[in-house]
Amino acid sequence: MEYKVIAFDVMGSDNGLIPAVDAAIKLLGEQKDLKIIFVGNEEALKKELSSRKHNPDQVEIKNATEVIEMTDGIMDIRRKKDSSMVRALELVRDGKAHGITTGGATAPFIAGCHFIIKKMDGIERPGFMPVIPTNVKDKTTLLLDVGANLECDPEDLVNFAIMATAYSKAVKGIKNPTVALLNIGEEKSKGLELHKEAYKLLEANKEINFVGNLESRYLVNGQVDIIVTDGYSGNIALKALEGMGKTLLNEIKSAITKTLFRKLAALRLKKAFKEVAAKFDYKNHAGAILLGANSIAFKSHGSSDKTAFYATLKMTYNAIKNDVVNKVKKALVE
Repeated sequence: MEYKVIAFDVMGSDNGLIPAVDAAIKLLGEQKDLKIIFVGNEEALKKELSSRKHNPDQVEIKNATEVIEMTDGIMDIRRKKDSSMVRALELVRDGKAHGITTGGATAPFIAGCHFIIKKMDGIERPGFMPVIPTNVKDKTTLLLDVGANLECDPEDLVNFAIMATAYSKAVKGIKNPTVALLNIGEEKSKGLELHKEAYKLLEANKEINFVGNLESRYLVNGQVDIIVTDGYSGNIALKALEGMGKTLLNEIKSAITKTLFRKLAALRLKKAFKEVAAKFDYKNHAGAILLGANSIAFKSHGSSDKTAFYATLKMTYNAIKNDVVNKVKKALVE
């Protein structure tokens, strides 16, 4: 069998390697054509894997003696040559893996992608693109950039739209995905010069189904398939959504358990509450692809648990399966 191979950096996240291993074993059990190369402390990995049922043909261990810590900076990707993040990126560069997943530090990961697996031709700034849940049944929205770049040019936003369109077609099966520009108002005259110029370029590009500006209050209403913005405002928007979602779910839980009567009534609605909670829990949409990198590169939250790592690994697998890199490259030259 020809496996789709993920290099999984299991050492750099806040919660240690156990939730990472648990998530990987779960996905391996579901996807028989998937192989995961666990990159990290070999002794610890052997111990954890030996206690879990799995197909040994789907598993490999790559030892690494160093770890990129959350406090490390960009240059540590150069200094720590035997870190799990560097070794995982090298597996992708050398063609031994089709993609990488990590929960490690963001800045070193971006630098590592730049130095080791490189950027796609024609892309100045790759962008992080997560999946955003919406209130429309079975619909999600792609948002980019959410933090790979603090500043972007109008041309970057156009490239984000082109790449996200190709991704949406390949992975989500949407024939003609709609694209909006995140802005402070719907009128084309709104925003900074970046937004005004980006609006013109997006509107003029016939390869993009551009529908205009979108205010942040409509981020989760399912109005569009793709939202493009600079990394600074995108990161603020994403974290605001994650925080608000978590707060609302906690408030609902607190409100329905205040009295015995409410608790009894809530039992009848338990399934509905669980469905809403699952839909808007960011852990179920935890991964962001670095779109524009020369290979599949996914970043999960540093605080990822089993649920979050599983979601990110599954997105990595689907991107590999649907040949996202080659389809994005093709879209950029059309």
